Amino acid sequence: MAEESALKIAIAASGMSIEKISDKTNIRTAVIEDLLNDSVEVCGGIAYARGHIRSIAKVIKADADLLVAAIESAQSGDKKLIIDQLAENNVADKKKEKKKLRFGTLASISAAVLGIGFVAQIAINNVSTVNESIVSNISQKPSTQSKESAVNNFAGVNLVLTAVAGNSWVGLTNANGDQIFNGQIYSGQSQTFNDAQLIKAVIGNAGAIKLQVNGSDLGLAGANGQVVRLDFGTNGLSQS
Repeated sequence: MAEESALKIAIAASGMSIEKISDKTNIRTAVIEDLLNDSVEVCGGIAYARGHIRSIAKVIKADADLLVAAIESAQSGDKKLIIDQLAENNVADKKKEKKKLRFGTLASISAAVLGIGFVAQIAINNVSTVNESIVSNISQKPSTQSKESAVNNFAGVNLVLTAVAGNSWVGLTNANGDQIFNGQIYSGQSQTFNDAQLIKAVIGNAGAIKLQVNGSDLGLAGANGQVVRLDFGTNGLSQS
């Protein structure tokens, strides 16, 4: 089964219907439906598609640059990561190239490091009488037990989403349909969300997102590339 487009996932995450988006943007529903399939035929080409997608992104409160980059990628067949495409278009910071150092420069740096190390050793020897109780207090970290206690004492829903195997588009709303979050969670990133009653989630790449609800580890949200819709209540996962 083909993966859903970034625009389709973003609109699903917003909870807004195509008709409502059409009404707010004055873009025909036929054009929006075509864009949802990463096609630019109905709107007249990629140049028009960019403008339409930016208008849609403003209404659904999504990342316009990311959605434009995604549909451009679909037209060109470019398999590079979207973040790399954004960098090429000066939307994101480009990765800095490592500069090669000459042997003479390396030798100078090594000598400087050795000198600093010698001075540091003298300083350490001179402060060996520092009060151990002060050092102990500084080095103490909050215990895991105290963090778990704080989560358990939260009167409502505590949802932690961690991207462990790639990026995923995520949309969150509360019991009243108000938007809590609509955007990407990148690989290695973890975000926490709270609500007094209910958090409704749409996850675009379920195999990339690990779930933790009210302190309980629920594992991955689903399979790679799978779009899932989940409800989290005060008692954990209430329905799928």
